[in-house]
Amino acid sequence: MTTRDSQDSGQFPDSVEAISMDQLPLGSRCRIVAINENSENLLRLMEMGLTPGTELVIEREGPFQSPLSLRLPGCTLAARREDAAGIFVKPLPSVSSGENSDS
Repeated sequence: MTTRDSQDSGQFPDSVEAISMDQLPLGSRCRIVAINENSENLLRLMEMGLTPGTELVIEREGPFQSPLSLRLPGCTLAARREDAAGIFVKPLPSVSSGENSDS
């Protein structure tokens, strides 16, 4: 399993546990903290940019809840829900588009 160095964990509150990405609802923002490398599909997704430390948004799901459409910086990838179960993430606060956060 690939994980982020423990010294980088300052970005995540200790109270927030990592969960598998398939447990998050559509529209969720998250940061990848670990990936199960025992899947060829996940290794291929890692080569395309799905790596620990990457922030993404779960945008859509296909028929029968799979595949998931994942928006990463600069691209969108599709991942089967069973592969998403091998990607561990920490949820991030949602950012509503069109809202000004300069309050």
